[in-house]
Amino acid sequence: MKPNIKDKDTMTVQETVEHYKLSRRKFYELLHQDGLDFIAFYYNGRRLVLRAEFEKYLNKHLEIRRRER
Repeated sequence: MKPNIKDKDTMTVQETVEHYKLSRRKFYELLHQDGLDFIAFYYNGRRLVLRAEFEKYLNKHLEIRRRER
Protein backbone atom coordinates (compact mmCIF):
# COMPACT_ATOMS: atom_id res chain seq x y z
CA MET A 1 0.00 0.00 0.00
CA LYS A 2 1.33 3.44 -0.96
CA PRO A 3 1.81 5.99 1.83
CA ASN A 4 -0.62 8.87 1.91
CA ILE A 5 0.86 11.96 0.27
CA LYS A 6 0.17 13.94 3.45
CA ASP A 7 2.45 11.59 5.41
CA LYS A 8 5.46 11.87 3.10
CA ASP A 9 8.49 14.04 3.88
CA THR A 10 9.62 14.00 0.24
CA MET A 11 7.55 14.05 -2.93
CA THR A 12 8.27 13.62 -6.59
CA VAL A 13 7.95 16.66 -8.82
CA GLN A 14 4.70 15.29 -10.26
CA GLU A 15 3.21 14.64 -6.80
CA THR A 16 4.12 18.18 -5.76
CA VAL A 17 2.44 19.75 -8.80
CA GLU A 18 -0.74 17.75 -8.25
CA HIS A 19 -0.94 18.03 -4.45
CA TYR A 20 -0.38 21.79 -4.26
CA LYS A 21 -2.30 22.56 -7.47
CA LEU A 22 0.68 24.29 -9.04
CA SER A 23 1.12 25.64 -12.51
CA ARG A 24 3.17 22.91 -14.16
CA ARG A 25 4.90 25.41 -16.46
CA LYS A 26 5.86 27.79 -13.65
CA PHE A 27 7.03 24.98 -11.38
CA TYR A 28 9.25 23.39 -14.04
CA GLU A 29 10.74 26.82 -14.80
CA LEU A 30 11.42 27.24 -11.10
CA LEU A 31 13.26 23.90 -10.95
CA HIS A 32 15.92 25.27 -13.32
CA GLN A 33 16.98 27.90 -10.77
CA ASP A 34 19.98 27.39 -8.51
CA GLY A 35 19.92 27.50 -4.73
CA LEU A 36 16.47 26.08 -4.05
CA ASP A 37 16.42 24.72 -0.51
CA PHE A 38 13.48 22.43 -1.15
CA ILE A 39 15.07 20.24 -3.85
CA ALA A 40 16.97 17.07 -3.01
CA PHE A 41 18.89 15.26 -5.76
CA TYR A 42 19.24 11.52 -5.55
CA TYR A 43 20.77 8.89 -7.80
CA ASN A 44 20.26 9.18 -11.54
CA GLY A 45 19.43 12.87 -11.22
CA ARG A 46 16.00 12.15 -9.79
CA ARG A 47 14.64 15.26 -8.09
CA LEU A 48 12.62 15.04 -4.93
CA VAL A 49 10.90 17.92 -3.17
CA LEU A 50 11.41 18.33 0.57
CA ARG A 51 7.89 18.96 1.77
CA ALA A 52 8.54 21.20 4.81
CA GLU A 53 11.02 23.41 2.93
CA PHE A 54 8.73 23.68 -0.09
CA GLU A 55 5.77 24.72 2.06
CA LYS A 56 7.89 27.56 3.48
CA TYR A 57 8.81 28.61 -0.07
CA LEU A 58 5.22 28.35 -1.28
CA ASN A 59 3.95 30.58 1.52
CA LYS A 60 6.19 33.35 0.16
CA HIS A 61 5.63 32.65 -3.57
CA LEU A 62 1.94 32.02 -4.16
CA GLU A 63 2.28 33.01 -7.82
CA ILE A 64 3.30 29.46 -8.80
CA ARG A 65 -0.14 28.12 -7.94
CA ARG A 66 -2.58 27.41 -10.76
CA ARG A 67 -5.26 29.95 -11.43
CA GLU A 68 -8.70 28.62 -10.58
CA ARG A 69 -11.07 28.75 -13.52
